[in-house]
Amino acid sequence: MRCLLSGDQRYTLLAWLTYVEGVEMTSLVEEIASLENEADSIVARARTEAEEIEKSALAEVEAYRRKLAGDMEMKISAFQREMEEKHKVSADEAERELRQALGTIDQIPDNVIRAQINRIVNRFSEL
Repeated sequence: MRCLLSGDQRYTLLAWLTYVEGVEMTSLVEEIASLENEADSIVARARTEAEEIEKSALAEVEAYRRKLAGDMEMKISAFQREMEEKHKVSADEAERELRQALGTIDQIPDNVIRAQINRIVNRFSEL
């Protein structure tokens, strides 16, 4: 509840009503002024409480964001480790296959390789 009169105006009105109406009106006006002051105090406390609630909510949101970011970092890190391990296994398998193939090629006798080279040269000579 907002009073349209300033503090000085209220007291001036109070004094005037006291003068005009006598003692009964004085207590009524004083009670109204007291109620207005109490209402102003309640509104001020409510605003303060609302600000505290807002600060608390913002802090909770920020804490939740940090937790989500941490969780996401952990998931990304775990995924990266998993992919690195899969890549290492795949690279090791490819290297093993390459060594096996090179070993097989090394076991081919030189005379067989020379015979194949001669066949290729002869074929190009015919063209």
